[in-house]
Amino acid sequence: MIRSLLRPIAAALLPLALASCSVFGGKKEVPPCPPVYILSDASKLTKFRAGTGRDLTDVEYEAEITGFTGGCQYDEKGALVDLQVTFALKRGPADADHKADFSYFVAIPYYYPSPDAKAEFATTVSFPEGSNYVRFTDEEVVMRVPVKDKDVINKYEIYLGFQETQEELNRNRTGRN
Repeated sequence: MIRSLLRPIAAALLPLALASCSVFGGKKEVPPCPPVYILSDASKLTKFRAGTGRDLTDVEYEAEITGFTGGCQYDEKGALVDLQVTFALKRGPADADHKADFSYFVAIPYYYPSPDAKAEFATTVSFPEGSNYVRFTDEEVVMRVPVKDKDVINKYEIYLGFQETQEELNRNRTGRN
């Protein structure tokens, strides 16, 4: 009688037991995602209206990369990394259209000088009526990184930053942003 009761239970548990063997039995450990950094020199942007004026009254907007979310999955070709970058923006006195147009980049220096080492993303953010501040998360960016070995993962560092003019970059480097 007990045997007849245990047979259906054993039959039901057998697939689970076999599945656990394939999950835990000798599979190679999945490497971590490539490290992602916000490049400090390119993490802030102050956009001035056209002309030579560079005081507070000439600021159209200020923007900062405040973070990112994402993850990765591995397959036979390596890592498929997805990122969403978040920005904080503030309107300036010279803003007339309630919009901020800027570009940011995602770069993997390991691939330099190949054109695949860096991708730029043009973005337009609208300020809500009656607000001088907006927080914005851009669409997901997906990239293929052909790495399979966790021991070399740090070679594939990913950097985020604003695509800036030399003047804007110098301004950030001297701390006048």
